[in-house]
Order: sequence, then structure tokens, then C-alpha cells
Amino acid sequence: MRIEIISTGDEIVTGLVVDTNAAWLSALLLEQGWQVRRRLTVGDNLADLKAALQESASRAEVVLVCGGLGPTADDLTAQAAAEAFGQPLTLFPDWLATMAERYASRGRTMAQSNSKQAWLPRDCEILDNPVGTACGFVVSHPASHGQSRLFFTPGVPFEFKQMVREQILPRLKALAGEETDTELRRFYTFGISESALSDKLDAAPWPASIELGYRSSMPLIELKLIGHGASAADMDAAEARLLGEITPWLVGQGNEEPAQQILSLLGARPLYLQEGESRGALLAMCHPHPGLEASFSHCLPCELDQLTGCGQEPCLTIGSAGPGGVPLLLCADGQRIGQRVKLSHPDPESGRRILAFAALDMLRRHLLGLPVLADYLTLTRTARGQEGARG
Repeated sequence: MRIEIISTGDEIVTGLVVDTNAAWLSALLLEQGWQVRRRLTVGDNLADLKAALQESASRAEVVLVCGGLGPTADDLTAQAAAEAFGQPLTLFPDWLATMAERYASRGRTMAQSNSKQAWLPRDCEILDNPVGTACGFVVSHPASHGQSRLFFTPGVPFEFKQMVREQILPRLKALAGEETDTELRRFYTFGISESALSDKLDAAPWPASIELGYRSSMPLIELKLIGHGASAADMDAAEARLLGEITPWLVGQGNEEPAQQILSLLGARPLYLQEGESRGALLAMCHPHPGLEASFSHCLPCELDQLTGCGQEPCLTIGSAGPGGVPLLLCADGQRIGQRVKLSHPDPESGRRILAFAALDMLRRHLLGLPVLADYLTLTRTARGQEGARG
């Protein structure tokens, strides 16, 4: 099933508003097994909107259109759809009554301009919006590939997301049946660069039905195996090949963020944090854990042998930066394991996230029974230490 997304609005084209809706929708659809083939952003221009709708409908079985359904003069999406597909704007009295009732229930009188939102393409199907005045709608249009269905939604994020989940996803699943043409498997690495991964993974081609994708999300590199109609055996073979190359730097796989996967290993155990050079980056990664206690100090030592735990376990401590680097200490289950690392990164915030995840990875490896100190390609270790725990 070929899917395209069209986002509308001058505020998006000009960069005044970031198009988070399209990014969220693309990721959600991929989780369902559908990869979006094309995304387009169009300003509030009737001719441009009509052309974009017609072009996407000529290519795609499903077109998802976000924005431009409000009551003001620059909200042109419904008119563009009506003109693009020969379905004149028609008053839908049931939706007009629904809007009036919602205003009345709040003790307010509906503005005359809101009636514009009940004028929709003649043959469309209405999509309910339980939290706003702009209903969505579906237009079907014959195309060379059979039939294109265009789903129109408001651009307000909480209205848009609820409509997608409750109104659109069930319809897409019905269109696709039980089969999905795309399968996604996610893997996360730490301590190796994207270019180094490419050297390992791109030397030989992947099967024609399987694509390997990369996404840098500091401090991690996400790898995606995307199967387009690939068999389970082919996907398993591709995964085995991938893991054979990346396992030393693998820190998580699946749809859950790696930090949350690590925290899940703790179960009900508490976690104590002391942060210096990372300045809260570790806390940001760990804040969902219910048993978390954290503190910050700019006076923590920069030497590993001077760094101490907080007296409770398990405890992660990130010291201050010194000439030899930044010390990281794990105190857990009667052990005190530490290392001092140097990193070179032009962005200080990214550097702090790298330090934070390096500390968190020490905890992960300890909880999994692996050697706590990993060999990273993007961090230089300048000291290490291990002994019985002390306060």
C-alpha cells in the first residue's frame, strides 16, 4: 500500500512551526508495517493545494492530508479537495448541528465563521472530531492504480493524533487486510560512529527486499532493518548478519528506547545518581524510573580514585572534567567499578549525553552479567578501576 503525506500551512513552509505531526504519523505508520513513500508540505495557496492533492492521488492508494480545516479565510483544504476531485462544497447539516451543540454545552454562541467547517466535498465521508470543531473527512478518487483514498485531518496536534488513532488507523487496517507489506526491526548502538557502521554493513548488498537504514540520535545510532514483502526467513537471516557485526556496541533493540530498556532491568530496585560534568543529562535519561534519587554538584572530583559513591546501591556517579577526562563510577552489589574517559565532540550538550549514556551502559552491562567496561570506538579510556564497594 503506497502512502503519501501532505502537510499544509504557510506557518510550516516558512519554518515558523515545526511539522511534528508528519514525523509522528510517519513513525506510527511504520510501526504498523506501512512505510510512507513521500511527504510534501504546501502553503496556503489554492492552486498549489489542488495540484498537490491531484498528484498524490495519481500515485498513492492512501493520501493523508493534515491542516487547513479551520474557519478562517486561509483555511483552504476543503475547497481545494472539492475543486481537485469535482465534488462541489456542500453543507453537511449534521456536522453544523454538532458544532452548535458543543458551543451551547459550554455556554457559548458559535461564531458565524465556524459554519464554514460544515461545508465539505459533496461525496465525502465525515471523520468525527470529539475534541474540536473541525471534522475530518475522506474523499475517494479513481486512479490508474485503482482507487485513491484521501484522509483529511485538522492540524491541531491533539485533535490530529486522536483522529488518526480512532478514525484513520482502523480504516487503513481494513484496507490492507491482515497483511502488511513492510516489517521493521530496530537496533540501537553506542560507542561506534555511523561511518564505522557503514564500513562494516554496507560492503555487501542486502537482499533486494530488505533495506538497512541509519538514524543518528545522539548519543545512539539506530539501525533499521526494513523488509518490503520479505519472508520471515529472509528477515531472520538479515538480522543474524546485522547482529554478527554490531553486537559489541548493541545496547537495545525493539520499539522501546534503550534507556527505558536498561531501567526495566532494575525492576523495583532504586537507582541513585550523582552528576557533575553531565549536568543532568543522566537524570533526563533515567527520570521515568520510580525509585530514582539524583543530585548535582560542580565540586565532584575529576580523578577516578577520588570519586566515591553515595553510600547507597546501585549508584552511578559522573565526576568533573579534568586533564585526563571525566571519571564514571558504578557502585552496585558490593562492587566499585570505574573508568575515566575522554571524548571529543564539538557540541557540549551532545558530549554530556554521551557521558550519561556511557555511565548508564555500565549499569546495563552489570545487570546483564557482562564485563562492565566496554570497548568503544568513539571514547578513549584513560583509566580504569575495580574493587570492593565503599561508601
